[in-house]
Amino acid sequence: MLRKVLSGVVALTLVLGIVGMALAGEPGFITPPGSWDETYDVVVVGGGFAGLSAAYFAKKAGADAVLIEKMPFVGGNSIINGGVYASYTSKLKLAEKLGQPDSPEKHIEDTVVGGDFMGDPALIENLVYGSPIILDLLLDNGLQVRDMISRPGGHYGYRTHTTINQSGSDVVLTQKKMVEEAGVKVLLNTKMTYIYREKPMEGRVLGIRVETKEGERNILAKKGVILATGGFANNPDMVRVHVPWITDEVGCTNHPGATGEGLVMAKQIGANSLHECYIQLYPFADPNTGILDAAAVVPFNGPSFGIVYVDVQGKRYVDEGQRRDVCSMAALNSGGFPTFSIFSDEMVELFSTREDIEKYIKQDRCFKADSLEQLVKEINARTYKGQKVNMPADNLIATIKQHNGYIDQGADPDFGKKIDKGIAKKIVAGPYYAIPQWPSVHHTMGGVKITPRAEVEDLWGNVIPGFFAAGEVTGGVHGTNRLGSNAIPDCAVHGMIAGTMAATGKPPVLK
Repeated sequence: MLRKVLSGVVALTLVLGIVGMALAGEPGFITPPGSWDETYDVVVVGGGFAGLSAAYFAKKAGADAVLIEKMPFVGGNSIINGGVYASYTSKLKLAEKLGQPDSPEKHIEDTVVGGDFMGDPALIENLVYGSPIILDLLLDNGLQVRDMISRPGGHYGYRTHTTINQSGSDVVLTQKKMVEEAGVKVLLNTKMTYIYREKPMEGRVLGIRVETKEGERNILAKKGVILATGGFANNPDMVRVHVPWITDEVGCTNHPGATGEGLVMAKQIGANSLHECYIQLYPFADPNTGILDAAAVVPFNGPSFGIVYVDVQGKRYVDEGQRRDVCSMAALNSGGFPTFSIFSDEMVELFSTREDIEKYIKQDRCFKADSLEQLVKEINARTYKGQKVNMPADNLIATIKQHNGYIDQGADPDFGKKIDKGIAKKIVAGPYYAIPQWPSVHHTMGGVKITPRAEVEDLWGNVIPGFFAAGEVTGGVHGTNRLGSNAIPDCAVHGMIAGTMAATGKPPVLK
């Protein structure tokens, strides 16, 4: 009886949702076409990390696969990713060379805790155990990474690899080459406008309708549709529905196409969703533009090596080794705008390169001085969104001296930061550097609910036949907060699972 009542409530809610979408200009249920313009085994929608991975593995598993991308190029948000990849090991053995070997169990634990125990442990295990498989495959196909490994916020193992150009485009270009060599057909400037299902809220997903420059076309997917359309961080209205305090004044790191319509279309045919109210801010974006540029990756990679975050008063405001949501909220509550990452010349090669730092200085994204007093003058000489700061030099000098003492004693009594003796460096000699930073909307942790086999579930917990999803369009992997550098393995690993499942009906072996 209770199940019938609950089913009735869910059905009513679903009907009201469809009515609401219809009123907003979205179609209700559309009867599948009698004939199709194009036919493939597997149709992948979205050309970022997840979609490129799904298309590659579907094709390698023997399926006739096509990749649909609404933008004029593949990559989407993945192109402007910071190029950081968490993997507890790889063929390069970078953590082992540093004397800090990691383990899958520790990576799993950090990810579970980092999401406040709200992430699905089975999905997290996929991410972790699949991560070195994908990384080694990318390396075998030409991906280059720097000869460094870091332990950024929320991670307690040295597992974060950085691509050679510190950009997700390095990964995308490698994946693009793999997809082309595999023979996957790629359709650009092709926007999905509807997902066809056999009946309203019932039956198999059959294919999709797309909009092209030549008009609308219906594409049949004989084995499955894979949704890899990304998140909705650059859809302000959608963001505000779930987190009303994020206003237009808060910047966004995402590309223009991160608008979430794929998620809406999936829900329209009955897909369940979760965790949409968990929206992450990136703490270290450019305070003037809100973007995640290459300079914004330096503060992320620096915590274990001794980088210090200070507010406009020159004082620390957070444990630099904390996860992104903690660092973001601490910055927003610091009492001023923006905040700054402070480091010395001795640290540069540990989490960046001298060539990169010099480039950021020329871009005025990084300030350099021979003394801390002069560094404060450089900080105070700039404007940030038209605002000036008046940092007291004495405060910054005292903060750095105190932090140096904490490194000596191996403990941080102020914020409890984990200090790795022999790895963390004191800031004792110039040149000194400062990078201004501020939180910006970055990642949406919520999306469609999937099984560990990347199958999309409906509102009653049943698998929707022929429907798979991977990447930021899904929810349940990261919980309340995504640990930085878990994005690429999440997308690529679940793309591998989705592509293999759609093509063969069986998941790949990860461990």
